Amino acid sequence: MGQILSNPIIDKERGDASDSLTAYGVCSMQGWRTSMEDAHITEPRVLDHVSEDHLALYAVFDGHGGSNVARECSSSMCRTLRQLVHANDGGHPNYAQILINCFLEMDQDIREDPELTREPSGCTATTLLISKNQGLLVCANAGDSRTVLSLDGCAKALSFDHKPGMIAESSRIIAAGGWVDMDRVNGNLALSRAIGDYTYKNNRDLGPREQVVTALPDTIQHYINLDHDEFVILACDGIWDCLTSQECVDLVHYGINTCTMTLSDICSRIIDVCCAPTIEGSGIGCDNMSIEIVALLRDGETTNGWMERMRMRASNHSLSFEEMRKRIYNQYLPQDPSRIFEVTTDHGDGMHERDAVEQHDTAQYDPVSPVLSSATLGVIDSANNAPLIPPVHADVNKSAPPAQEDGGGGINLFSVEAMLEAGMQAQENANTAFNMKDRHSDGLSGMLHSLTSGVIGETGPYLSEEEEESERETRMASALSS
Repeated sequence: MGQILSNPIIDKERGDASDSLTAYGVCSMQGWRTSMEDAHITEPRVLDHVSEDHLALYAVFDGHGGSNVARECSSSMCRTLRQLVHANDGGHPNYAQILINCFLEMDQDIREDPELTREPSGCTATTLLISKNQGLLVCANAGDSRTVLSLDGCAKALSFDHKPGMIAESSRIIAAGGWVDMDRVNGNLALSRAIGDYTYKNNRDLGPREQVVTALPDTIQHYINLDHDEFVILACDGIWDCLTSQECVDLVHYGINTCTMTLSDICSRIIDVCCAPTIEGSGIGCDNMSIEIVALLRDGETTNGWMERMRMRASNHSLSFEEMRKRIYNQYLPQDPSRIFEVTTDHGDGMHERDAVEQHDTAQYDPVSPVLSSATLGVIDSANNAPLIPPVHADVNKSAPPAQEDGGGGINLFSVEAMLEAGMQAQENANTAFNMKDRHSDGLSGMLHSLTSGVIGETGPYLSEEEEESERETRMASALSS
């Protein structure tokens, strides 16, 4: 998971735009992570000439170990895709194969780039290519980001997650000389396909498709039927850790039915739903978050016309953003209902969400928190997402006595107590994170993973405040006596 901030960076990049084929909203937020490693593409028209097929490309790249590979993919994919389409000899391009070639070519190009030759980072990629001429959606996916189609209000998977514990993935990993430990590649990487991650691609006897970690995407095609097909959601695993595919589809419909929200407003609010209110929980909701909603338009239809058509469909999506957030984080949320989104709302600094470059429509933006200095960082155990050193303003004990005068050189027993308590709380958080069940694995990936791995168990029952305090005192007394 990497290092975690003691307060999230909630400055959001977002945008809305449309053309004759699609409309979209996008939003991304750094959140609790110490850096932003996500990148994305929103390109309603990829090809240059009007006479060519009208192709739209949408993509989310979720970086890990750094942001360089994700950023390079976001800046180079459209160019690489154009070259491959123009090089296609047939009059009816095979867009699934073109996307596969595009992934592998980007992976190789980044590896050969002199400036990135020692790049340690990688990224997952989930991409959607929409062809007007073929009436086709083509999704190419490598890793655990995800693309979902809303079809008559029901979620249809256009991708499935690549996890090391799946039979097909672990078979390739082991055949290439790697291993799977704790559902991680070589005990480290929590996904089995990615662009970059070249330390896992060094077997000279194997091609790029057979390496321990491969950039080879799986593709799914869907022929568009606008009587039933509504919109597509692309998002990184920071969203899917918190929501099932169907829950996310339902929230989009709920946002549309409010009659007051743009697509980027809905994206922003879904991120608010998913952002963890505290790092004291299971660890979900502490990742970077990026989400795109792509509306599938009829000929001549405007974004507002599409919104109205969605509202007129017979669908009942009654679970609100607030209710969904309570379902995920209820035990950690303030009792005051008006503060349910407090962690992602204004702290009085006057900063606001940044418009994305592609922003075309006017929208209402949520204010954001101040950028935090390095003094607010807490050191986090990357394996278990548990604090090893509490943040500088962590409220370890509200009844702390005044600081001891310097010069005595004696032991400050309060400081020892505070450190012991913080350490025990860190261990409790680590155990909770380790035992948290991924209840949101759904679709084909969930089915496959459930058959191949029982890695994660159910979260244990929560103790009351009195029971937790009693347990902490017992452990502290035992630690001091030893």
